[in-house]
Amino acid sequence: MPNPTGRFRTLMLCVFATLSFGGIAHADGPPFDLPVDCLNGECEIVHYVDHDAGPEIRDYACGTTTYNGHRGTDFAIPDEATMLSGVAVRAIADGTVTALREGVEDIDSGRLDKDNLEGIECGNGILIDHANGWQSQYCHLRRGSVAVKNGDTVSRGQAIAQIGMSGQATFAHLHFNLRKDKQLVDPFSGTVMGASSTSDCTAENAVLWSSTARQQMTYNDVTLYGHGFSMARPNASDLKRGYGKELELPRSAPALYFWAYLIGANNGDVIRLSLQSPNGKGGHRDFTIDLPNDQGPRAKWFFINMDRPGNLWPAGSYHGEVTFTRPGQAPKTIGETDLTIR
Repeated sequence: MPNPTGRFRTLMLCVFATLSFGGIAHADGPPFDLPVDCLNGECEIVHYVDHDAGPEIRDYACGTTTYNGHRGTDFAIPDEATMLSGVAVRAIADGTVTALREGVEDIDSGRLDKDNLEGIECGNGILIDHANGWQSQYCHLRRGSVAVKNGDTVSRGQAIAQIGMSGQATFAHLHFNLRKDKQLVDPFSGTVMGASSTSDCTAENAVLWSSTARQQMTYNDVTLYGHGFSMARPNASDLKRGYGKELELPRSAPALYFWAYLIGANNGDVIRLSLQSPNGKGGHRDFTIDLPNDQGPRAKWFFINMDRPGNLWPAGSYHGEVTFTRPGQAPKTIGETDLTIR
């Protein structure tokens, strides 16, 4: 989710026009392969290109899985612990590396002064030229993972780096940009940014991706970035690091919390967290979002807790559930997990 500057800025022009891709279908052009290794065969896309030219937001499916002015596609991984295990970033097609940056630290940019990020918003990044004016850009790469040099020739599917959180990134993900003749293109709609028509809104669109890539991408109107149990009050930084995902706790645990971290919640959405003990006791709490759609990535975390009844918790299985309701739609369960206390 970088704000382009310098050399990278010159390659991120926004022109409101429709491109024609007829007849372009070869090894170094569309359809393109995935830019990441998606865990368990399913990509977690938390933001798409914003096609609304004004202060509102609209992704290619006329949904709101984006934020105001977002210029690419964000492929997320669960947490920093997963990042440290190494998740490959891959070239979407044959091409030549024409620009790169390496050496920027992986750190939650929310903890930094914005002035410290000036000129390096993309973080560690790679720009690849493909055939017929196509270019792909890969941002927020993990420091020390860039495996190519300027001028290198790369092949479709070649590992070129790993997902990180360098530059202007508040969680571990790849920010991916696609351009044709220096115009930013949404690989789902096949149009340049802002040119996707509201008359052609469908979540099944993925016009510039290969059939293999399409099989690993499902459109979600909200993303459950993480959820789990912990025995200490959770905070956003720890959750993004990968803490608070206990599967088992002792009966003497001082407290019990069930939490959820969502990206893409809208004004008016209701998130219900439910917690049930093995003896049938428990409850739920509803959280109603009150946040305009244009206020950044709209990441929110929530938790509920249960008081220990006496000196020890009842042994057995505890169940946590996350239910999501968007105004005018039926509630749906988007996550659930169990914890064993023994």
